Amino acid sequence: MAAVSSEPKLQDLPSDPLLHILSFLSFRDLINCSVVCRRLNELSKHNPLWKRLCYRHWLLKEADRAHSAFSWYGLFMHTFSDLGRYVDVYSSLKRHWDELTEFLQQRCPRIIASLKEQNTIGINLH
Repeated sequence: MAAVSSEPKLQDLPSDPLLHILSFLSFRDLINCSVVCRRLNELSKHNPLWKRLCYRHWLLKEADRAHSAFSWYGLFMHTFSDLGRYVDVYSSLKRHWDELTEFLQQRCPRIIASLKEQNTIGINLH
């Protein structure tokens, strides 16, 4: 007669506690979890996990996702494919850039106009 294993398995755990645990992981760790098993693959692509990461790394909000056909996971990966080498510094740089452009719009609008005219690399100056 075969012994029945009483050890809990990952497959037996409810999704909510697993999602809570996954919410503490970095995007790199979530990607690594996605290759462990099908269950973690499904859970690691849960939209709220990636919504938080999209904001943390790319400062993307609901309005940004609404203008794309991507899920939060897809939007993160799409942005990462373009700007991935800057993932650790992008949000800080963008935040400072936005503060600088706001300051210049208020105090030196001619500089902003000049930058818009000379913007040949597609930087968002709005």
